[in-house]
Amino acid sequence: MQRIGKCWLFLAAGTAALASGNAAAQTPQAQFNAAQAAFAKADYATAVTAFRAALAGIPPTARSAAVIRSRLAYALHRAGQFEPAIAEATLSVRAFTAQKVTRDDDLSTALFLLGSLHLGGATNAQAITELQQAIAAETSSAGPEALTTRYTLALAALTEQPDLAATTIDAIRADAPRFAGLPRTDQANMLSIRAVAELNRGQPRLAAALIEKALDLTGRTTTQVTISQVRIRGNAALIYARLGNQENVRQYLTYSGAGHLPDSSWLQDSDRDLPVCGGDIAPQDVAVVEFAIDDDGRVIGATPVFASKPGPLGSVFAASVQGWRWQPSAVAKLNAFWRQSVRLELRCVKRPPALALIDPFRERTRDWLTEIHADPDVVSPAFDPEKPGPGAIPQGLAAVYNAKDPRSRATAQDSLDSLLVSLNAPVEVRAFALVAGSSGGKRFATRSGYEGDRARRFAAVLARFETQPGAARVRAWLRTEQALALEAGGSLPPARALLETVIATPPATLPQDDPIRSLAQLHLALIDKRSGAPAVADQRLAAAGITPEQCSLLDVRPVARNTAISDSAFPAEAQRWRFEGSARVAFDIAADGHVTDVRTVIAYPPFVFGPSSERAVAQFRYLPPTLGNEVLGCVGQAQNVIYRMPD
Repeated sequence: MQRIGKCWLFLAAGTAALASGNAAAQTPQAQFNAAQAAFAKADYATAVTAFRAALAGIPPTARSAAVIRSRLAYALHRAGQFEPAIAEATLSVRAFTAQKVTRDDDLSTALFLLGSLHLGGATNAQAITELQQAIAAETSSAGPEALTTRYTLALAALTEQPDLAATTIDAIRADAPRFAGLPRTDQANMLSIRAVAELNRGQPRLAAALIEKALDLTGRTTTQVTISQVRIRGNAALIYARLGNQENVRQYLTYSGAGHLPDSSWLQDSDRDLPVCGGDIAPQDVAVVEFAIDDDGRVIGATPVFASKPGPLGSVFAASVQGWRWQPSAVAKLNAFWRQSVRLELRCVKRPPALALIDPFRERTRDWLTEIHADPDVVSPAFDPEKPGPGAIPQGLAAVYNAKDPRSRATAQDSLDSLLVSLNAPVEVRAFALVAGSSGGKRFATRSGYEGDRARRFAAVLARFETQPGAARVRAWLRTEQALALEAGGSLPPARALLETVIATPPATLPQDDPIRSLAQLHLALIDKRSGAPAVADQRLAAAGITPEQCSLLDVRPVARNTAISDSAFPAEAQRWRFEGSARVAFDIAADGHVTDVRTVIAYPPFVFGPSSERAVAQFRYLPPTLGNEVLGCVGQAQNVIYRMPD
């Protein structure tokens, strides 16, 4: 069994001809034969072209059209063209249905492709149905393709319908001679999936007995590993984590490569959102999702492996992960082998991402880039300044990103701004580009150093627009960002002066309900409170008409009083196995500044660093903005905790 595209496949058996007898050159039969020959040589591009040519030469209602579309879909799938493969497989199924054909191997293949390509995310329930239909359409259950379809069905049902996953694998194992004749790796993969199905049914002890058999077949602690061994050992770690056997968890994760990647900060360099708690997803629900990361930073094939309850929970998290992206430069730090199987522990968040002050300026920039037929993705978090691509704008942004010191950054900003002015870019676009480009990846030993650098960068961009006509709202944004950085770094008087200037902006330019004005009011009240005038703070917010509901939508930044994490937070077992990893911990802030409802929402590797991170974050203290006794906008805060072994 091997992994191809988005699913696990057994190698397909031979092919059949459309019709008997010799065919003249360039007839549909000859083109079909050429396509089959090209496919057999793994020349999928040629096969796709020839299948399309054969299809064009026959009536669309012919039985052979349904067959050719199925084979074309399979060739497109092998060529990595998943969306066209789905389209052709769908047309093939429709054609067979119109002809009232219910059992045919090409129909089964088309349904299998649809199921395998819909597996894992928002369409996972559809995948289960299609794979069941593929089994019903088989003319024989004896071939390797039949095992592939059943194995893929078990994967699709693993968290959504674990009972179905278990019975599907059990039916394969029931034919003992056939199961024993499979390669040891295939037997182990079947047993591993069966074990996780038991785990998802809430039976970790039964799961442990099954995973032990899979480990016996593939080796437990070999240092040379295949992707199958990585997954089996990862499944063993999940099972023993639910049993509380941390020693086995560390051992099997160690020999799966998890926690031993060359740069443990890679997870932070991504654009990632999580599902919001509510409906069928409770804060205590947890899922583990496996995925691969392509060279361009996009997620491939996100699939739920574990979910704390049956149903759509796992698929909801997988659908969320499918939209994540990394900067290609961050991905390049990871060995391509280990990127084939990444697993994360995930939970929901209490609120969607807050509206950041920069977001409207980013969207205006995307719209403008689209208007001038430039690539809008250059302003996405996944933009890679080390590989900016062609075009003056990406090159100009990259030059600002990559500047090594303030002088060279100022020079690069001059060039970029001159370019944007020459293109008649709106002032909002110019400001966003200069801010985004200057937010390089420099690391600081202290928070005050980091915030001081941010304040200086915003001040440098602000200086360019101080006398710019039509830039009043841009200036209000930049002053607010600079003030928030100063406030976080403890420089309250200059922060106050900047915020007061923002609030003094005429309402005709900065309306009373503008998020920039609201956030400036909130943080000015917070400075009042820190200065010993809580009544003045409440009066200021009440006069401004700011409500808790309004604040819940804003990117409120409570001031940290104590967010230190001691080295003692590093779990001793993880240190002994030389594990590295990270956790993103969500929490609420009470009116007295204490942290409540601490939960791990993202953890790598799964079930290793979450508890220690939660204990550390629970000691944090903040000075939150309040209105009376109600905390404003401090639900669903988050903190990344990275664990690195000393050099």
